[in-house]
Amino acid sequence: MISPPGSPTAPSSLQLSDGASFTEYWAEDAEEQSRYLSGWDQRYEQLSPGPFRGHTSEVQFSKLQVFRERSNCSLQETCSVRKDALVIGVPVALEGLGWCNGWALDGDTLLLHRPGDDVLLRTPASLDLIAVSLPWSDLVHHARAINGDELPAAISRSGQALHDPALAREIRSFLLSVLDSISASPAILNYAAVRQGLKEGVLNTVISVIGNAPPQNAAPRTSKGRQALILRAMDYMRSRIGEPIPITDLCAALCVSQRTLQYCFEEVLQTNPVAYLKALRLNGVRKELKRGRPAEITVQDIAARWGFWHLSRFAQEYRLMFGELPSDTLRSERGLPPAARPATERPH
Repeated sequence: MISPPGSPTAPSSLQLSDGASFTEYWAEDAEEQSRYLSGWDQRYEQLSPGPFRGHTSEVQFSKLQVFRERSNCSLQETCSVRKDALVIGVPVALEGLGWCNGWALDGDTLLLHRPGDDVLLRTPASLDLIAVSLPWSDLVHHARAINGDELPAAISRSGQALHDPALAREIRSFLLSVLDSISASPAILNYAAVRQGLKEGVLNTVISVIGNAPPQNAAPRTSKGRQALILRAMDYMRSRIGEPIPITDLCAALCVSQRTLQYCFEEVLQTNPVAYLKALRLNGVRKELKRGRPAEITVQDIAARWGFWHLSRFAQEYRLMFGELPSDTLRSERGLPPAARPATERPH
């Protein structure tokens, strides 16, 4: 979606009856996009170069949340699922392959996350994803009401990914129809009968469609050992984010060879350890710049805190990653005109 020139990045929200709402927003920064989705505590970090463009539409009613999120850069997304929620997500479109908690993510993958699950998602070069978050307790109650039984095994063992073209297509089509119908006429959520009917439809679809998925439909997965190694490497890097971290030191701390570490990063995150660490530091600088005040702090001060000592080289790397100079980021947060900024389009 290409938004109109000059359209706001802040959420445009319509509040409706009984707590229902429809919200839509555009973002020009990955961290900004991570803040807007209601009820989620997330962290997004940009891994691939280029100006970020994102768009999200979200509807909430009767404790359900249906949202569609689009981004044009590869991201690392981390979050935790709410304690009483099942989250189901499926790509609408994507460029390349992604990775979620070790599961391969392509256009025929259905992601299922149980209450309280920690989620680590590395998105492909561009991703358009639609998802639903629904109360686990409502799902259990509904399963008992219609089947007189507990949740089907395919749902109760969620926290996984299913790879089934027909299943992904059915869930994708259903969620798109829900979101598109409400987007076209949000006021329909003012009617209790509509809210109840939509909720029944979501619960019935989840139980009848996903509940019948056989266990052999699980998506390909990276070994648990490689996942654990990547998570340990990420923790080590974050704990020393402003320090020089030679790869030899990282390998020694993890008790692995450089070849093994390189292979794991390339398989799981589609990058190497050096590039990943640099991306983390550049994202950290950007967050500080966006919160800083030009009169109180300089680009050099912030860059140095994150381990960048060669200012001109840092500025080049920053511009390559985010499409603007660090000084422009700092100035833009105070409403000051950039020194020089190329014209860009908003996302599609």
